[in-house]
Amino acid sequence: MTSSGPTDRNAFLTELPAADYELFRPHLTSFGLEAGERLQRFGAMVEQVVFPHGGLVAMTMPLGHGGGGGAIPVGRDGILGAFAAAAAVPAMCDAQVYIPGRAASMSASAFRYVLDQSPTIRRLIGRYTAALMVQAHQTALCNAAHPVEARISRALLEVVDRCDGVDVPLAQNTLAQMLGVQRTTVNLAAGRLEDAGVIQCGRGHMRIVGRKQLERHACECYFNIKSYVSGLFALPVAAMLSPTPAEEFGRKA
Repeated sequence: MTSSGPTDRNAFLTELPAADYELFRPHLTSFGLEAGERLQRFGAMVEQVVFPHGGLVAMTMPLGHGGGGGAIPVGRDGILGAFAAAAAVPAMCDAQVYIPGRAASMSASAFRYVLDQSPTIRRLIGRYTAALMVQAHQTALCNAAHPVEARISRALLEVVDRCDGVDVPLAQNTLAQMLGVQRTTVNLAAGRLEDAGVIQCGRGHMRIVGRKQLERHACECYFNIKSYVSGLFALPVAAMLSPTPAEEFGRKA
């Protein structure tokens, strides 16, 4: 645990040992995530690394006619822009706020500086990058292999996992954008889930009535991602403090 206090709810910042958090603290600025705000654009240099404390950001690939698809949800469980900032390369996708909340940010240059100071931080960033990559690969497979109803169920589960409660403050049109499908397709699939007593659809939001039923309607992609990420973070941060082979060689030299 860190000395960051109760307002720091981002999982990465919370997992940092106190000494490593102190490397970040002087560079962090708190701000509000506004619905519709675009935090990064595909192909543009990443200037800020963002640590959400709440809300939801969707990482999507843009389409030529507008909008996007293949959304990867990021909430307080993740980080935005870490890989691109560390490598000093352009953003690999768009990132837009879908559910408002709070976040902290730091400049890409400050982020690179902090990475250079601590092998523990570098390894923890590697875990978060691996979690993001498995989500991207599994989502690409899901979009190609599974029906919309299963994909909607997976998406709703991923959203509620990152937000408190059972209400999902997303309109069906927004959900359609996340999945890269027509709104009418989402309307029909959501209607079937509502008829089955799994969800309730309202204006601008959906309520999860039966979590277990929703899990049964979701495809295996949701469980594959959850299982992988759970195992990825099962190893305590303290276990990352052992020296790497290169560091051990440097000690002997």
